[in-house]
Amino acid sequence: MDAETILVDYLNGQGLGTTAYYDVPRSRPASFIVIEQTGGVRSDLVVYTPMLDIQCWAGSRKEAAALAREVVGALGSMPETVAECFHASIVSQYRDTDLESGTPRYHIVCELTLVDN
Repeated sequence: MDAETILVDYLNGQGLGTTAYYDVPRSRPASFIVIEQTGGVRSDLVVYTPMLDIQCWAGSRKEAAALAREVVGALGSMPETVAECFHASIVSQYRDTDLESGTPRYHIVCELTLVDN
């Protein structure tokens, strides 16, 4: 089970007005989302709890914050619409600026509880 794929596919189907990727795209759009798994544990053969960093990039701090709020809202509905997702919880949120490009972004750290069906 690939948590990054599940989350990228889910967010891209939510009509957020921007695209989720696995890596920063070479040709950066005005706003985008990057999903990176940063940890997780498989507690048994069925339950998997990955930790994911969701980076919300945009042209301004205000736009990045708005995108992050939309993503948090979408995560709240994830267990209702994704068969493998039993629970989604927000562990942390913070903002920073990408040192390389100077682009504002917000990070959402979430933990999913995924179940192999």
